[in-house]
Amino acid sequence: MSEAPGIWFVYRSHYEGPLSRRVRRLDAPSVLAWFSRMLADAKKAEDPGSVYEAELGGYVYGFGTVFDAAKERGLVAPKSTAELEKILRAHLYVEGGPENTRIDEHSLRVLTDDDEVSLAYFFFDDEVARTQPERVSWLLHEEPKLPEGDADGPFTPPFEPPQMLPRGEGEGATYACLLTFYDGDSIPGQAVVIPGVRLPELASHLRTVVPAKKPASWSKEWLETWPVELRLLRAMIEPGQISIAPALTKCAAYPLRAVASETNHTLLGVGAHQSAEGEFYKVGTAFGRSGDPSKAIVQVGKHAALFCPHTSSAFGHEQWILFDDRWAAAHPALAASILRYTNGWDPLRDPAPPTPVETEAERKERAWMEALAGRMEEKATPYLTTSTFAPGDLVEHTKFGRGLVRRVEAGKIEVLFKDGARLLAHAMPG
Repeated sequence: MSEAPGIWFVYRSHYEGPLSRRVRRLDAPSVLAWFSRMLADAKKAEDPGSVYEAELGGYVYGFGTVFDAAKERGLVAPKSTAELEKILRAHLYVEGGPENTRIDEHSLRVLTDDDEVSLAYFFFDDEVARTQPERVSWLLHEEPKLPEGDADGPFTPPFEPPQMLPRGEGEGATYACLLTFYDGDSIPGQAVVIPGVRLPELASHLRTVVPAKKPASWSKEWLETWPVELRLLRAMIEPGQISIAPALTKCAAYPLRAVASETNHTLLGVGAHQSAEGEFYKVGTAFGRSGDPSKAIVQVGKHAALFCPHTSSAFGHEQWILFDDRWAAAHPALAASILRYTNGWDPLRDPAPPTPVETEAERKERAWMEALAGRMEEKATPYLTTSTFAPGDLVEHTKFGRGLVRRVEAGKIEVLFKDGARLLAHAMPG
């Protein structure tokens, strides 16, 4: 990192190289000072909308509008962050609502989209870079290569990624950060954790996972939510392979973007491992290759891997980043920032945790609790097929427990139990 005073600009866009980012160091003491100078320059420029491009390394979608406005409206250079915010909110073109522009004394963060493909850009000063490396280290990481090294210390992630694959039987955990997209909503990515597996054992774990052998940790619902990237990786691992490097090289030549965008791939490759590769190739043969495998980046170390497949001439590269807890312990700030980068667009503000999805069993239990609210202490009538019941009666069943009669029909009653509603015999001759 440069020691000279300055600020940072980062453009997060899928069009910007192997890491989908453009990073520039700007000669200015603060974000406010840089904008004040550039707005003043724009008022004198023949083409004010492009006055920034030399310093930012090229075009930034929508960014030139504020400099066009500076010349057209004679905007006065801002002297405070509040004045700069007022100018930006009035004249900077940003897709989305006001929450997509965030500014403070040390940074400006913007989320927008170019032809419905999400992108973001950031300005921040050295104070942010110095005090919050666990948030911005990956933003400033320009080389498409991960550092080596590992450590024994524990790693605490900034949030707990979902577990979408079966747990391994070993120690530690592997984190998979998938910066891929198959529609315009390309930010954020998807982060998952595979507990009980470190990177050296990942190939073996993926290859040997068979749904029938792990019924407690693998259900049809899990199969449907297992990321397609990791299903493809599993399919490309050959019998006996220890490293995931050869499989990633094969992934680079597979038309995953087309398959994921244009087919119902939900259960593709989730059967037996020996059948998974054939399933992927059977579907993939219908699509021509749009990316160039020779431009892919495959770096596999002992405890971390970076895979940047080249998807097409238009969109360039995507990224799969895999690392385990030993690598993360050696590089805690970088690991945390990668997870944050994958989880949301603004590294300086963590997204709200997702609302837990209520399971069917939880929904049934909640309905039962609400229906029996205030009546749990009442005496219930033992259920007998010969008994007669009316709506609202409490029933005690020897197998299903306490329930509430909701509906009575000829010969049947509908009773709401803790595990859901059931139809039972009613008023049968003794």
